[in-house]
Amino acid sequence: MVTVNNSDYYNNIPAGRDLNNLPNTSSADTTVGYQYDGLTEEDRFVQKVLQEHYDKVYKENLSHSDPMAYIESKYCDVTSPNFCSYMTEDQRSIAYRNEKRMLQTGGKYSAGFARYDYALRNYKDVYTGGSRSVGYVRNTDREKQYARSVVNQQISNLLSKNGISISKQADLVFSIDPYTYQLTVSGNADRDILSQIEKLLNEGDNAKNIWTHAWICMHDADNEIVNSQANMTKANQYSLWHEVYETTGYDARNATYKNGTFIAEDGTDLLALFKEKSKNGAGYELYSKRWLQYAKNGWKKENDLVLKIGFDSSGLYDIGQEKGYGAAQNMWMKGVSQSMFEARV
Repeated sequence: MVTVNNSDYYNNIPAGRDLNNLPNTSSADTTVGYQYDGLTEEDRFVQKVLQEHYDKVYKENLSHSDPMAYIESKYCDVTSPNFCSYMTEDQRSIAYRNEKRMLQTGGKYSAGFARYDYALRNYKDVYTGGSRSVGYVRNTDREKQYARSVVNQQISNLLSKNGISISKQADLVFSIDPYTYQLTVSGNADRDILSQIEKLLNEGDNAKNIWTHAWICMHDADNEIVNSQANMTKANQYSLWHEVYETTGYDARNATYKNGTFIAEDGTDLLALFKEKSKNGAGYELYSKRWLQYAKNGWKKENDLVLKIGFDSSGLYDIGQEKGYGAAQNMWMKGVSQSMFEARV
């Protein structure tokens, strides 16, 4: 057993937190993770209205010869007859981001639940007006803070169960591969301890869930990336790999570009297989075009979305962003919650 002093941080976590609220897709032996769920009826209503609105607008945008230029004319060009002058600047901004993102992802709506969205203007019970400052979104700062304390407690329980404590001097970094979700641990602890922690956090889907939690915390209330580790180029490469792998079962990085397609090591034409098995035609068009772009320069390792998150005696802390959710980083949230121990959702 490894015996070192531990912080009393975890003892301050309020009772009643559901530490078994793991992501629905978690495999057996998973003990770490948080399910971003728990939508209220109002949340579900907002989600439904916005989903239907942006699905409709997405199809309308595709009817134009240059969908992206049309989107820009609506929200960025004040001289255009298409310009939406009846919206506030915040409303044009979120509509632009949502429509652009759907164009980039083949019609997948993945924005937040902003109640200042112009599409909600006729629903007075949920519409908050045209200002972002009073709009409401899911995966709020408070929920991320709550999730952080849950994940911290889960990690603490896992380490304690296996006889591992973290000293107040410890400063570790968890690095997680975006494809295999393999987690590696580095830092100022004995190599044997680092190896033990690494082994435990790679059980089940622990590492995948930590990666997902870190990724969610790297976005602001409008779902924009605010961490220097990530950008849309990396996010696009990540989503492309997973789309190809989940559709075909092949690793896109190992394919060879030849005669306008990608050939697997066993000779399979992956682009043809991808088209055959794709469930979404628009999604196939998007990802196949994105994939072919990689043929020009090959798969760039520097654009892999490897995420790093720090870990010390107070739990996880964010690396590469101004506003973090670690115990020593969250003073900016004073207006939301005095400390992470008081977080509620």
